[in-house]
Amino acid sequence: MSDTTLVSAEQLTQIVEKVVASRGFDQANQKTAGHRATFALRHGIANSDLLETSLAGLDSSISAPKLLVESKDSLIYDALGQPALVQFQEAFKHAVDNGIKEIRMHKTACGAFAVPAIAHYLDQHGANGQSVCIYFNNLEGGMRRFDLTSQGQLRGLLQPRERDLAWNEVRITIGPAPSDCKTVAGTSDIDAYRARCDANGIGIRTSLWNRMQELAANH
Repeated sequence: MSDTTLVSAEQLTQIVEKVVASRGFDQANQKTAGHRATFALRHGIANSDLLETSLAGLDSSISAPKLLVESKDSLIYDALGQPALVQFQEAFKHAVDNGIKEIRMHKTACGAFAVPAIAHYLDQHGANGQSVCIYFNNLEGGMRRFDLTSQGQLRGLLQPRERDLAWNEVRITIGPAPSDCKTVAGTSDIDAYRARCDANGIGIRTSLWNRMQELAANH
């Protein structure tokens, strides 16, 4: 049996929604998680390991991140361990609505899923015409930055030269992107990855796919 199963975007979205439902989340969070998981795997932002870690870490008793500090320049939140597969977008909306340029989300997990969260918000609402940078750590501990246009389009994955992020933190900045980064994947790389997924299916580890089907069936 192959180690990888190829699935459609619709199949992945539906199975993630069902798994998240089995963890006690409401329909809005189910749909949020389904969208973010599919978007991230379809664009090469996340993989099966990150999805598995995120699904295992979900806690329906946490309704929202806790606001720790608010100033005119920044917001600091405690996500209380909740993976970025759910929630998160309200913190970004609060920053945009109040002209705040930086958000730091402490004690989150699987921060790459913040990318589809913010991309979706920008696509729907924008951020006063400004672009956005999202800083997070991958599962290997490498710090990454994802740049988004003001409409939520993916501009590229980069590696910052200076490390100023805790291992379980996501940082979001609104405004012009700094240039002190090395490109890991450009727009054309991301587009090509997505095109392959659309043509051939999204690859997911077979053991994870089977486990997700079991969880969905038992709900």
